[in-house]
Amino acid sequence: MALAGIELGEDGLDGSCVAWLEQVAGGEDPWLGPLAAVMLAPDFQSSLDSDRMLVRSLAAQLTGDRDAARRGFEQVADVHEGTGTGDLARLLLGNLLLQSGDQAAALEPLRYVRKTCDGLFAGYAGFLEGHVLIGQDEKNEAGNVLDYAHGEAHPATCGYKGLHPWVAVRFGELLAGDTSAVDLVYDQMEDSGVSEGVVIREPFESVLHRKEISRPALIDIGFHLFPYPAEYEPVHAGLERLKTWSDERYERGRRLVLALHVHVEDSRDEGRTRGLAELREKLDLPEPR
Repeated sequence: MALAGIELGEDGLDGSCVAWLEQVAGGEDPWLGPLAAVMLAPDFQSSLDSDRMLVRSLAAQLTGDRDAARRGFEQVADVHEGTGTGDLARLLLGNLLLQSGDQAAALEPLRYVRKTCDGLFAGYAGFLEGHVLIGQDEKNEAGNVLDYAHGEAHPATCGYKGLHPWVAVRFGELLAGDTSAVDLVYDQMEDSGVSEGVVIREPFESVLHRKEISRPALIDIGFHLFPYPAEYEPVHAGLERLKTWSDERYERGRRLVLALHVHVEDSRDEGRTRGLAELREKLDLPEPR
């Protein structure tokens, strides 16, 4: 991503910069991956090109100069208030504040963009806002925000495929891990007459065949654990991919398997029970309660 930042500062969002972004978007970094995917979208490029200060500020962030990036984003947001360029500056400012550890300050610009914009920008703002809310233990509100972001980032809404897998993963993880704290799970069960497992499976299923730009392994892990029938080879492959990236990514995959276990285990299905037990043993996971 730093190499993309260097190219962005020198030649703009083109050529070598795009090549580096594609590598990042196709990887497993839960923060840089979504940002790279958003930067590759046509809507992003058209707004970014409207102010050179915005380009320089983003390049500064990617190459490690966060103070310069913040000053630039704030300046562009003020100068272009009420325009797409100003909205993008606020979105990037929210992302920067979040990455700098100032989550409370990040909420204001992120909420502004989510409520003011639609499509890609609203989806990315909601994705980031949902993370802040989860960190604040506001799980129910996070569920509503991520549900909205999931819809706005969908290719049918924004006309672009790159961001949706990342939003779906975060939304699916929340539903699987904190089901009782998210009212929309039970609302959808009641409204649609479906099971809890169907509601939790939907985010993973929604992007299974739309991963040309972004391909987070958690999508395959989340989807293939479910019945009809369960397929464990893609789950193991996804976990191995995460392991090659980092211990942190692999641990995230293990947590997802454990969170989903209770929603997919079926004592009437001997093969499924055995497959889940073998997976749990291989991952050294505790017995689900």
